[in-house]
Parts: sequence; C-alpha cells; structure tokens
Amino acid sequence: MATTKKKTNHRTTNPPYKTAASSNSGKKKLTAAQRKELERQQRITQALIIMGSVVVAVIFIIIFLSLYDDNAKKDLTSDTAVSSVSSTPANSTIYPASEDFEIAPDGEQLTKPAKGEEIAVLETSMGKIKIRLFPKYAPTAVENFKLLVNSGYFNGIIFHRVINDFMIQGGDPTGTGTGGSCGFDGYETFGDEFGRNLYNFRGAVSMANTGAAGSNGSQFFIVQSKKPTYNTLQDKEGFIASGGAKWAAEEYEKRGGTPYLDGEFKSITGSGHTVFGQVYDGMKVVDKIAAVEVNPGNSKPIEDVVIKKAYLTKVK
Repeated sequence: MATTKKKTNHRTTNPPYKTAASSNSGKKKLTAAQRKELERQQRITQALIIMGSVVVAVIFIIIFLSLYDDNAKKDLTSDTAVSSVSSTPANSTIYPASEDFEIAPDGEQLTKPAKGEEIAVLETSMGKIKIRLFPKYAPTAVENFKLLVNSGYFNGIIFHRVINDFMIQGGDPTGTGTGGSCGFDGYETFGDEFGRNLYNFRGAVSMANTGAAGSNGSQFFIVQSKKPTYNTLQDKEGFIASGGAKWAAEEYEKRGGTPYLDGEFKSITGSGHTVFGQVYDGMKVVDKIAAVEVNPGNSKPIEDVVIKKAYLTKVK
C-alpha cells in the first residue's frame, strides 16, 4: 500500500520585514504626563530656535548700522567734507614740506595781521574774504597758495562743496571736487605741515586732501562751524588728553571749529589737514556762502558761488 506524504508548508517563519500591524503592536502608549513633557520640550525647542533667529537678526542689524555709521562719519570727516581731491597718481612725486619753520606762539593764529603784512583776498560773488597767512609756521602750504593765487589759478573757480555749520570748499578748477594740483612745477601734491600750534578753529583756512599723507593739491576749505565738533576726540577733555593745547581747547569752546581735523590727531581720528591761514575779515560772507541751497547728493550749491578774483596785498 502506497504511503501518502503530507505537503510541508515552507512559508518563512521569520520574515525580513515587519508588517504595519506588527510594528504598531510594538509601540508603547504615552501617558498623559509624558505627552505633556514632550509638548513642553517641543515648546522650549521652538522658543530657542526663535530666540536664536532674533539674536542673529540683531547681530546683522548691529553690523549694518555700524558700517553705515562708519560711512556716515567718513562722509563728514573726509570724503564729503574736505577730502574730495582725486587720489594722487601712482607715478607722481610729492613736493616735500619745508623743514625751515617755527612753532606759532599760543593764540598767534587768532590775532589780526600787522601793518605791511601780506594777506590774501578772495573776491567772491557774495562778498570779500580776507585771509591772514602763516608763512613762518606753514611755509610750504603758504608758498603753494601764493603761487596759485599769483598765477590766477583760483580766478573764476566756484566753491564746489558747501556744508552749513561745517565748511566751504573750493580750489578745484573742474568744479567737481576731484581735480586740481599744487603750484610746484613737476609735482601733483605736497607734504603735510602738522603740529605747528595752528588749529581748525572757525575761520581757519586748511588744505583739503585725500586722507593719504602728502596729498595736498590746490583744494582748500574754510572752517565755518560755530560749535566745536570733536567726533572721536569726544569733548574738550578728550581733546586735551589727546595732546591738544589747553589754550586751543578754550578757543574751540568759544569760537567753534573742527578739532578732529587737526593734523596732530590723525592717528586717532583718521583725518589731518594743514592749517595755513585764518579769515580775519569776512566771516559774515563765509556764513552767507555756507547758508546757500545745495544739492543734497554732493553738497554743491544750486547756484554757483564764484571766486571772481584772488590776489595778494599788504595791510595798510
């Protein structure tokens, strides 16, 4: 009698994957307390993410404002205000500042010229400005200015940049703020003359420059600020602590001016300008020029303010 064999079921007993049912059956149910704790942790995580985003945003805003503030300060201290001369060409040479000079006595800058003393006169379309020059204390800058005046260089040139309660700037034959050169033959610029006990008081006549050493050309400015502007020097005490003369600090407080543009503080402020003259008659004209309507983009007067004629004469 033949023996009947039973079929064996070869279905795998340990499949390589779990079904959905088997997977769900292995999960543990969370208690109410556990759910609350999980929700609490999720809220904390979300709060931390939000706080982190806010902190990052604040940091970016601070950096942006810092850069903006630096640029604004730069505009006031150099580019926009007084250092708009074009950069010195790489192949140009700088006429050296004279080593034959004296240090001005305290307050000498603010005294009127003596009889017979040579002065400069700017006859402008808004009035006459008389300037006392300091050939003993800033001989190179004065010589440069006189060379340009005597050649008629300034005749017909406009004040191309005017910022009320700060300064008026001229001396660029192109009227753009990017032109001009010094009066010494074969040279584009000349050296700085700092630390002569001459300061950027209201009425001071100073050389404009690019901010680089020895970048003085033909552009000059007359300080018009009626209150002292210290910027990074902070205040009168900061001015003195940085090496400024006490007599000068007192005069700044009384007269106004821009102490942060003084050459001896260049390492602190980043700006330094050679003072070579002082307006002793005609500040009302300077104030009038400073008050004209200007283009807000470049501070150029809407209607030209012209230096009709510049000349040298002697006090009678």
